[in-house]
Amino acid sequence: MSIEIEVDERQRVSLGKVISKDVKRLRVETLANGELLVTPVVSLSQRELSVLTSPERTASISAGILDAKEGRVTRYEPGHFARLAEEMGDDDD
Repeated sequence: MSIEIEVDERQRVSLGKVISKDVKRLRVETLANGELLVTPVVSLSQRELSVLTSPERTASISAGILDAKEGRVTRYEPGHFARLAEEMGDDDD
């Protein structure tokens, strides 16, 4: 799709007609020839990135999802994990 977009007096443009509604963040790169390359991006926290780049963690998550799908779950009372973290001295706050 190619359309012409007008820049307003504050140097802004509206991309609503050319991007899907689920796009929330864009990276804009100015190429050597002056063209703008607009790429949808997703930002991750350092913790999320560490999970996605760790084969052990992704395997553990996949195994947990499979367990849940097959009904192999353990139910805990509300507050269980907060109490457990407190007992273990979790200082992640």
